[in-house]
Amino acid sequence: MGAPKTPDPIHPGEAAQAATGTAAAGEMMAVANQPIEQYANLYTTTALGPAEMQTQQALANQAAYQGAQAQQDIQSRVDPLAYAQRQMRLKAATTRLGQLYNQDPSAFSFRAPSAYTIPGMSNVPPVSQLSSDAATIASNLAVAGVNKGGYDPRLNLGTGADIGQTAAKSYFQ
Repeated sequence: MGAPKTPDPIHPGEAAQAATGTAAAGEMMAVANQPIEQYANLYTTTALGPAEMQTQQALANQAAYQGAQAQQDIQSRVDPLAYAQRQMRLKAATTRLGQLYNQDPSAFSFRAPSAYTIPGMSNVPPVSQLSSDAATIASNLAVAGVNKGGYDPRLNLGTGADIGQTAAKSYFQ
């Protein structure tokens, strides 16, 4: 067996050139991949955003409704006579306005039960579809490379696979 070969020494100029080459490769990759990353974010927001926003809003509405009920309950417990007086004045004023306008005050109400409904997962694509589409999008990412010496940056582009266009949706039909 022979003696192990000692590696060639690295000169400062070579190290600097390799550092510059790899930095350039990283920048090339970052710029090339930015649109793919933005597309992936848009896809995810389009697929999951509406259900997420509806869920957050429904939970906020439930909390607001519960808070309003609690406020009335607290007022009626803390000062029951003041609460009763306010309710009687409100009822008397509402009844009088109904007489003046020849309207039944009880005819005016608004209900939106869907404002409190959590939408669930029915309008969300299945996780298998999301995963498959994410893999397809990711296949478009570019990978940077340099030669053996650490310079000559280049990009290895992705496959160019496309998940296709999704139809626009509107909640106001």
